[in-house]
Amino acid sequence: MQDASFERIVDQYTPLIKSQIHKLNLTTNYPLYEQAALIALWECVMNYRDDKGSFSAYAYLKIRGKLLDERRKEIRTAKKLSLNADWSEHEEVFCAPHPNDPHTFHLTSLTINQRKWVDQVLLKGHSLKSVAAAEGVSVEAVKSWRKSALVKLRKQGATSLST
Repeated sequence: MQDASFERIVDQYTPLIKSQIHKLNLTTNYPLYEQAALIALWECVMNYRDDKGSFSAYAYLKIRGKLLDERRKEIRTAKKLSLNADWSEHEEVFCAPHPNDPHTFHLTSLTINQRKWVDQVLLKGHSLKSVAAAEGVSVEAVKSWRKSALVKLRKQGATSLST
């Protein structure tokens, strides 16, 4: 397969690329997905081995997989942006103390580790596992920080709402 010109292969597999993009309903960001499919096709040309089966089956699976991977990446990015946007609206509640505002949580009552949990998990959207790895502790330790922080914040919330 490597001796054939890539342009000829692209011409031959363009209908497959277009059909997969449409079947997977990825038309909103068409150029991105088309580029990802072309990269997958190039990887097929570079990595194909005759003894492993037909090139067309290999190309089909590789292109479809690359398109699905690209879609998953796009979804993850959108979720992170959404999560960050949601928290940025509420960030002032956690970070800027307003003594007269009953909806303000004062992080000063939290321990350093509890504040790390609030900052890394709630505000930045990191996973418990990544926080544990970064801090060199177990996931159970980070869960403990979360539990005690939530108890304190709930207690503050109940106290500030009752006053």
